[in-house]
Amino acid sequence: MSHQALLLPSFMQKWPFANELQKILDDVFANPTSFKEQLQTWFQKGFGAAAQVAGSIGKNLGKLSMAIFTLFFFYRDGQSIMRQIQQGLTVLIGERVHGYIKSIGDTTRAVVYGIVLTAVAQGFLAGLGYAVVGMDSPIFLAAVTTLVAMIPFGTPLAWGSVAVWLFTQGYTVEALGLAAWGTFVISWVDNIIRPLVISSATKIHFLLVMFGVLGGLSAFGMIGLFIGPVILAVLAAVWREWLESERDIAA
Repeated sequence: MSHQALLLPSFMQKWPFANELQKILDDVFANPTSFKEQLQTWFQKGFGAAAQVAGSIGKNLGKLSMAIFTLFFFYRDGQSIMRQIQQGLTVLIGERVHGYIKSIGDTTRAVVYGIVLTAVAQGFLAGLGYAVVGMDSPIFLAAVTTLVAMIPFGTPLAWGSVAVWLFTQGYTVEALGLAAWGTFVISWVDNIIRPLVISSATKIHFLLVMFGVLGGLSAFGMIGLFIGPVILAVLAAVWREWLESERDIAA
């Protein structure tokens, strides 16, 4: 017994991947039992992946809550805590500890400034891309991108979402152009501005700072964005102090 083919709705036939969708629909219509088994397999994998994502989100929310809880006490008692740390470290390693703590403070502030300046630059470049591809509200989208860029690795979610939307609307060239602009320009600004700001504030070579930022992210995750440069700044302070002591001995 022959069956009449099931066609996609007229509005979906204009989509760039309409032919692939029609082929899937034909396969489903021709062999529904096989599709049912495949669908069950997909659901099982999907539920497993969803459980992992939900667990990861819950874990990160727990970390965020603990961080906020800890920050409250650091903001309230931070001066007292820092005085005690300085006193204890002074007993252990002497007066040089003040230079190390200053380096840590300068580097931490530089990292924060770098995050803000990088987000502004990425939002501006993203706004240019949105305007070129013909988005209706490029300034608003640029502002949203700036806010999202404050989150580590969040920038691709902003311009990537716009690129996906353009693709689903049939603007394939614009979507590919925005994706290329986001990959090779917007996202790469992060690897230039942030190390440059930290380098200028801490007087450490740009290349070393870049390796410190990338190495910290690779080793410690998001918190490595701060830990990497801080460790590098302390090591640089120790190195400079050792060189100065060697010069004094030689003199």
